[in-house]
Amino acid sequence: MNIPSVMDSPYGDEPAIVLRAASYEAWVLPGIGGHVVALRDQARGLRLLREPLAETSGDLTAYRRDPIPYGIPLLFPPNRIEDGTFTAAGVTYRFPINEPKLHNRLHGLFAGARWDVAERGPSEGEAVLRLRHSLREEDEEFAWFPHLLTLELDYRLSRQGLTWTVRVTNDGRSPMPLLLGFHTALRTPPGASGDAGPCELAMNIGDKWELSPRKLPTGQTIARDDMEEGIAARHGDPFAHAIDALFSAVPLGGPNLCRLRFRALGVDVVYETDPKFRAWMLWNRDAKSGFFCPEPMTCLVNAPNLDLPWQLSGMQLLPGGASWTASSRLGALSIRP
Repeated sequence: MNIPSVMDSPYGDEPAIVLRAASYEAWVLPGIGGHVVALRDQARGLRLLREPLAETSGDLTAYRRDPIPYGIPLLFPPNRIEDGTFTAAGVTYRFPINEPKLHNRLHGLFAGARWDVAERGPSEGEAVLRLRHSLREEDEEFAWFPHLLTLELDYRLSRQGLTWTVRVTNDGRSPMPLLLGFHTALRTPPGASGDAGPCELAMNIGDKWELSPRKLPTGQTIARDDMEEGIAARHGDPFAHAIDALFSAVPLGGPNLCRLRFRALGVDVVYETDPKFRAWMLWNRDAKSGFFCPEPMTCLVNAPNLDLPWQLSGMQLLPGGASWTASSRLGALSIRP
């Protein structure tokens, strides 16, 4: 068994930190969002995430311009904010519009931010990396989100795969909106060969929320289609058709579940997320691009602007001086083919 390690190594032309433990290897880019951009199971020959270098022939220019559909980007707020504005606790927030065709703010504030290393090294059978990013008055984003806050990402790699904990701390005195998600891009199939046979997807998706032509919830729920019913019944095809849909997460009494089963490979790719993530966004672009995005979110899309009770929308406020944490895990398990 490999001794856990944490080391520096370039990823293309970008400085990266590489975690190794057991058969796993994870690549993290502190300079671009603090993202994990690669998670590999070397023993099984698996690449669990859609990696930017694999898609861009070694050039990270396109990734720097749009890092969202690769790896595990942190979104704060997640998905879309209508017209880039909302009001909460008497404060009106106005974000620059970056989806002009639909006039929304898309994918939050910190997707491309630089993060600082707070801790790194092997620890009790794990490779550990803790990153930190703070928002302060002198930062450009403070004009859009006027709160002192600290974000931390605690990555731990072990024989169970990658576990990460996000911590949000309100360093100010007034309450601030807590709206967070991860735009996880799972590589499908995960093996080196493109021939992995059928894939079965299981997720704890519940109510499906109707989306307007601007891809914003209308506040109404609608019936799931056959593909989505299959996913909820734990034997769905994630590529039956293109999907860009929003669901509430059904409580399981434990972690939320996303499991991709590749029987021909004898592998389950298992993604467990904290039940504090109360919604799932599902996206596969065109169902032909070789990746599937299960996006756990603490709230529905555009939650602050929805005319819904907070217990349905997931809208919440983090008091001054308080912290909030949530943990998730991604790894592979062997099954009988």
